[in-house]
Amino acid sequence: MKKKLYVRTYGCQMNAYDSVRIKQMLSQDYEETDTTLDADLIIINTCSVRKKPEEKLFAVLGTLKPLKQKNKNLIIGVGGCVAQQYGSEIIKRVPHVDFVFGTHNLSLIPEFIKDSQCANNVKVDYREKWEDLPVTNPYNGALSISVAISRGCNNRCAYCIVPQTRGPEVSRPSSQIIDEISLSVEQGTKEVLLLGQCVNSYGSDLDEDITFEKLLDKISKINGLERIRFTSPHPKHITDEFIDLVCSNPKICRHVHLPLQAGSNRILELMNRKYTKEHYLEIIEKIRRKVPDMAFTTDIIVGFPTETESDFLETVGVVEKVGFVNSYSFVYSPRPNTKSLELKDDISYSEKLGWLNFLQDRQYEVSARVLKDFIGKTTSILVDGYSKKDKTCLKGTNSQNITVNLSKDYSNVKLGSIIDVEVKDISRLTLKA
Repeated sequence: MKKKLYVRTYGCQMNAYDSVRIKQMLSQDYEETDTTLDADLIIINTCSVRKKPEEKLFAVLGTLKPLKQKNKNLIIGVGGCVAQQYGSEIIKRVPHVDFVFGTHNLSLIPEFIKDSQCANNVKVDYREKWEDLPVTNPYNGALSISVAISRGCNNRCAYCIVPQTRGPEVSRPSSQIIDEISLSVEQGTKEVLLLGQCVNSYGSDLDEDITFEKLLDKISKINGLERIRFTSPHPKHITDEFIDLVCSNPKICRHVHLPLQAGSNRILELMNRKYTKEHYLEIIEKIRRKVPDMAFTTDIIVGFPTETESDFLETVGVVEKVGFVNSYSFVYSPRPNTKSLELKDDISYSEKLGWLNFLQDRQYEVSARVLKDFIGKTTSILVDGYSKKDKTCLKGTNSQNITVNLSKDYSNVKLGSIIDVEVKDISRLTLKA
């Protein structure tokens, strides 16, 4: 009988991808459980982009102590970005943790499990290569999968801890990427999301003649693959070649997640983002000229050190001008050893929170305006599941990455189908068809 594995994941889609790989790696000996109560092995995959997920880790580990006292054979491991950041300090602080593995040490997990009763193992170096993790199909042919094309980042944004926790950018050989996607497509996958901290700088560190644009072209030639998504490109690396390909290749979805972070040039410079508001808007305009129905989403930081209300309102202005379908916005979170700590952070948290609430309220208004434009039009969706509110109704995702809930009239449509539907109405962030 297989043992029970519980994995809790915090943070980005790259972390979620790593967790899927971990589960697949251990699948011969462990089956997944959705509770810690009957688990033989618990792995917490962590995030340190903001302070709150970091604090959650230690709160969760505290709740596991009674389980460890009750079951001496229970094994507890901590991985991800907080593990990379703190290493052995985690075990010093929480002695009932058995092992700690960094963002580049997934391949060592089976070894750590075998050794867990003998010593507290910690490995947080960058020596693991892409080749150390075999090409597999961790998703078992799911309709939509995520595949990492690179890890780490060479940018030095003033607020960001990722270069410390994920290391320098390392691109994955294109043959591995193609093989992993192809394996999944053979089992029924229709859509792939390409992951990287900065996807459009892919390939610059490889010996092969490859760029992100060439990789997209290769992936689009995989028979049976219907849709390609990616996250996240950096505005400073957007080229005309990128725009031409994204706008012309029919397999590349009509959605670009393009992090803005701030709409004030002064703040962008302090953030070390290497582009201006005008350049960002020019990219949007170039894409929209070629594909008018391209959807954009973004990331925004509110309350960066020295930010004024005037700076903040410039960000709001960009949100309204671009017409983002959605934006992922957060209050600035100070991170260790980042340049932003050298700046005077003289804005009260209550004021930052007020700005954030204002921005998010305005974003809902913008989202509603964008979604209303779909009413009465036909949109093509990949039918990928059932509505959260009504399990008898199917749902799908259109090329613009918007969830579309279907009426009962579509109950005979099979999952994995790509169909055209007419949009009748909207809800807060979804369409009804």
